[in-house]
Amino acid sequence: MKTGMLATGPEVTAFEEEFAGYCGGVNHAVGMNSGTAALHVALRALGVGPGDEVIVPAFTFIATATSVSMCGGAKPVMVDVDEECYTIDPEEVTEHLNAKTKAVIGVHLFGQPFAVEPVVEICEDADVLLVEDCAQAHGGAMYKGKKGRRFRRYWLLLLLPTKNMTAGGEGGMVTTNDAALADHCRRIANHGQRDKYLHTELGYNYRMTSIGAAIGRVQLRKLDAMNRKSRRMLPTTPDIWMHLG
Repeated sequence: MKTGMLATGPEVTAFEEEFAGYCGGVNHAVGMNSGTAALHVALRALGVGPGDEVIVPAFTFIATATSVSMCGGAKPVMVDVDEECYTIDPEEVTEHLNAKTKAVIGVHLFGQPFAVEPVVEICEDADVLLVEDCAQAHGGAMYKGKKGRRFRRYWLLLLLPTKNMTAGGEGGMVTTNDAALADHCRRIANHGQRDKYLHTELGYNYRMTSIGAAIGRVQLRKLDAMNRKSRRMLPTTPDIWMHLG
């Protein structure tokens, strides 16, 4: 507060760098003012637009689907989930692939990773993008010994009070190893601005505030402890808790 830099500034940059370092194996993190913004920006940066279809699980928060609709009228195609873990069913993904399919969004729900390897293989064979919605996975979810944000090139993380950590009430991150994609996400989130007052594409005011980033930096240092506490507080039933990361 004393610096007077309350909008995007050094705190945001520091938070992005620390978050990428915490994730491990991730070179770039781009802060946003909400998780929905992160989903929307990532899809836009990946070229999702009119006429495209994006496969999403039917059991998820609505933003997973509406972020697709926000991309020039692209169509979210909802598919059923696995009855054991309630995450996207690879067989359903295969069944709904077609020439219009641009991407698949897999959601690591309640800290339970979706079946990453089968979905990765399906997407690679079909030459479609895979985006991971890690809103409830950061810091805890593991898939075959790997953290839930290291499986593919594009990850979205939400920083809300009801999630693993927060960034001042609302926040989101796009994490990737693709430098060009990270730069594109920054432009879209900053009114499509390439240089000061040079706006080269349609963008939005999705920037993370310095206040939110400062809170996020403190939360990040507490994340592992908060995840451990959450595990201790989990009920013993229903059986789904047995599958949590």
